[in-house]
This record gives sequence, C-alpha cells and structure tokens, in this order.
Amino acid sequence: LYLTHPQVRIDPAVPVPDWGLSGTGRARAETFALAPRLRSVRRIVSSAERKAVETAAILGEAVGIAPET
Repeated sequence: LYLTHPQVRIDPAVPVPDWGLSGTGRARAETFALAPRLRSVRRIVSSAERKAVETAAILGEAVGIAPET
C-alpha cells in the first residue's frame, strides 16, 4: 500500500522538507487511519520530511507500529 501525505502548511519562509501537515491534512490522515484495510499493515516506512513523518506517526499509532524513516 502506497500513499502520499495529505495537505500541508505551506510557508515560504520554511524549507519544504520542514513543512508539516495542515489541520485538514491531519484530519484526513486520522480518518484514513481508521480504515479497516490498515489492520493488515505490518510495516510503515516514510521519508524524513516532516509531513511524511507526521502522517506515518498517525497511521502507526492507529495500528500499533513504530514507523521507520
């Protein structure tokens, strides 16, 4: 299963890799984390970008897995 992060907080003063999830993006990730299809996930891997790490953490918490970066 491959997915990308949802909406981010765009800030021209911040480097793109340091952008985090927006409120909408966080809410979407939290909603997806409830999806029954995630119950079979045994490994979560993300890039080191903040938005990806935040998304992976939300999903990992939902399924009880520590994400890898």
